[in-house]
Amino acid sequence: MNIARYLCILSLVIIFSSYTYVQASSDAVAGDISKKDDDNKGNGKGNGNGNNDNQNYLEVNVNSTLSFSCETPEDLENVQTINNAFRLKFKTKNSDCSIYAKVSNFTTPSGGNPNDIPLELQYISDNSSSAYSLIRTPVKLTNVDQRLFVQPRKSQTFQYYYDLRMAPVGYDFRAGQYSYTITFTMTQP
Repeated sequence: MNIARYLCILSLVIIFSSYTYVQASSDAVAGDISKKDDDNKGNGKGNGNGNNDNQNYLEVNVNSTLSFSCETPEDLENVQTINNAFRLKFKTKNSDCSIYAKVSNFTTPSGGNPNDIPLELQYISDNSSSAYSLIRTPVKLTNVDQRLFVQPRKSQTFQYYYDLRMAPVGYDFRAGQYSYTITFTMTQP
């Protein structure tokens, strides 16, 4: 079985100190392609040429600054949302594809739990009428690929929009700096 994989990786650095959960920077990477703009908007293209109509590709755009702030106890108890954080843009002319997301290269401060990842993706909308197995509830990101949806092949360019959410971290979340890499993957059989 021939499997084509397109990767877009988004790196986030989130600092958590006492009641403050701040400062996210974003880098989007596809293989060894990396780009970081001054305004913290990343862009990764799965094959380095997302505008070529004759090829399949996956492109991840970060539509906002990715930072969370916990300045009050209520901030630690409630979900925080960055609206319209990601746009997944792709074409799948050759065969059906599945889109996955996971957290990789996760680091914590000393004593932090590397398995306690408070990030979630929340589906907003798309321009497809044929996707299936679409997860519409928040997807808790882990270090294992989570399938977001399956898109049947078609000659059009698809766009899917997602919010980034930080689940309530509570009062036992270790203070310090946390680094996350969010990896988006497109697979085709």
